[in-house]
Amino acid sequence: MALTEKQRTARQRSVGGSDIPAILGISPFKSAADVFLEKTHSMENQTTVAMEAGHMLEPAVIDWAIKRISPEFTWSSVNVRRTKTLESSSGIILPAHANLDFMFTAWVDGKIESRCAIEAKTTGMPQYWGKEGSDEVPDHVLVQCLWQALVANLDIVHVAVLFGDRGFTLKMYEIKTTEYEEQTKEIIDRVAEFWNKNVMEGVAPTETAPKIDTIKKVIRVPKKSVEMPDIMVQSWLTAKEELSTARRKEAELKAKILSNLSDAEEGKAASGTVTYYKYDRREYTVPTTSYRQMKWCPRKDKP
Repeated sequence: MALTEKQRTARQRSVGGSDIPAILGISPFKSAADVFLEKTHSMENQTTVAMEAGHMLEPAVIDWAIKRISPEFTWSSVNVRRTKTLESSSGIILPAHANLDFMFTAWVDGKIESRCAIEAKTTGMPQYWGKEGSDEVPDHVLVQCLWQALVANLDIVHVAVLFGDRGFTLKMYEIKTTEYEEQTKEIIDRVAEFWNKNVMEGVAPTETAPKIDTIKKVIRVPKKSVEMPDIMVQSWLTAKEELSTARRKEAELKAKILSNLSDAEEGKAASGTVTYYKYDRREYTVPTTSYRQMKWCPRKDKP
């Protein structure tokens, strides 16, 4: 679901389901260091094409899933937020939240059977999902759903996945929380340690580094300056020079190969073929955008 500015601010004050895979080190999208930055800094809101597609398709996936489940609803709601204070086995207090795509109470024969949620997903990689009807979902999806169930007191999380591989197919998976009680306790302990040690004390995780895309989203304070280790800067300058040298070397070798091609479009070597074909590029206009560029400014009092 698309988040408002108020929701994004609220997310910084507690741990949500989408944070859990990264904190546990099993997310294919971000690391614990990314979550640390998101919780301790103001961030620009950026939406990728994949995120936009997921937001647009989510209502259709939920409607399709409801028809598959066909429960008797006594209460239901879309885009539900739940909060809860958790406690780890070592006594650490952990503020938690869950943003649910769809939540409902299912009744059977006039009695409440279960508190349920639907987690809507879209993907083009069906190879990472197991048999439909099972709980064989990717690990990062499983821990997200377990966290949602923990915070919202759910019995079942139905994961509805729209596969976009060779047409569209919806598959349903079912995660029963009672079958994961030990795993849930371990998740609370590990997440609580991260919250207490890293977020609350302001100590960045050292096991992982944040992705450059996350770093770029940090809102900078104009004219603010901080001290940093000189060895870090010198290492970057060395790597930058090595990269520059490698690029010059690559350009020289590329020129030699093209010269060897003469007027041919292909050059065959023992290990493969080098091609130099002509391609047409469509005309387009680049819109005006703002960007940041990292530069090195040496001290003027140094030789």
